[in-house]
Amino acid sequence: MRNKILTISFLAFICVFAFGSVIAKDRDFSDMENRNLTKFPEITGESIVNGEFTKNFEKYMSDQIIFKDFLVKLKVTENLALNQKYINGVYFAEDMLIQDYQNPYNQLGTNVSYVNEFAEANSDLNCTWLLIPNACYVYEDRLPSYASCYDQSEVLAYIYGSVSDEIAVTDCFDELMANKDEYIYYKTDHHWTMQGAYIGYESYCEFVGIEDSSEFANNTDFDLSDVYDIEVASDEFYGTLYSNVPTFSAEPDEVLLYHKPDGEYTVEYLDEGWTSDSLYNYENLEIKDKYTTYLDGNHSIIKITSNAVSEDNGKLLVVKDSYAHSFLPLLADNYSEIIVVDLRYYHDSVSKLAKENGIENVLFINNIEFLSTDNNFLWLY
Repeated sequence: MRNKILTISFLAFICVFAFGSVIAKDRDFSDMENRNLTKFPEITGESIVNGEFTKNFEKYMSDQIIFKDFLVKLKVTENLALNQKYINGVYFAEDMLIQDYQNPYNQLGTNVSYVNEFAEANSDLNCTWLLIPNACYVYEDRLPSYASCYDQSEVLAYIYGSVSDEIAVTDCFDELMANKDEYIYYKTDHHWTMQGAYIGYESYCEFVGIEDSSEFANNTDFDLSDVYDIEVASDEFYGTLYSNVPTFSAEPDEVLLYHKPDGEYTVEYLDEGWTSDSLYNYENLEIKDKYTTYLDGNHSIIKITSNAVSEDNGKLLVVKDSYAHSFLPLLADNYSEIIVVDLRYYHDSVSKLAKENGIENVLFINNIEFLSTDNNFLWLY
């Protein structure tokens, strides 16, 4: 009798999910995974014969299965209960999720070469490179004992030893490490927080000789609220790492926004043809990826102008990854004009862009994981 009940229950479970997946309206986008979902594939004689339809239908069913987000969360929670602390490339650390980082040198060397070639071909530009560690370096002591993340300090030493003399390289490894007890990396996302970005900003200002109004990175008594109006824009942010390993017990992050009381800004999203008078897109606080509140997330090219400049530091061109999104609202107070490009999406000549806009200073800003894996630096030309 018991076996019959189990069999019937199992078949009922399968039928509910199969029938529910068929009748439920297909989703276009997954907030959890931050990606477009597969549509029902077109049926053609050729696609059936060559197996393409079967392959795409499997992807479709995987994406559109009913209650998918719940099932993934249930599976991850089960694995965690079985003491699995490394799932889908993410470590469950003491009180946060930390992205794994492994041997980087194949792509890393190529990317360093591209940056070197750009700087040597544009020797009239003042090129600076700000390097940022990831949480796996700063919070190595919080990782499980068996964790084997590659040491990013070795990668940093490699870059310093490989970079062209035409580039002034700096980093904020020590400054972030000194402030590791502060809220400088998200618990559920792979980015640094705005407080972490501020430490990087202070390091950059000191390195290039920009006079700034604070010394937070080197002064534990300094209060950021003396300089900025600090807004807790959201306390319900679940980031990219949570999307990889969602659990029922995960605690959300806060999204903090720093405002200069007298700051006035214009942000031109040149790739999409619209303009904002804010460094933050508040509409994005309503979506899952709240990190895109900073400068509306990823764009190929944007232009920031500001009235908050206390001295003339010239025009700046920033070549960046997404760690720059919470950094640039701070930097806007030091340059009257900043042009920002993301090589993942901007595929025109950066050298030409600099010349056409009278650029004197270029800042490359990269976190180590991105620099080690991204394959878009070739678009510098």
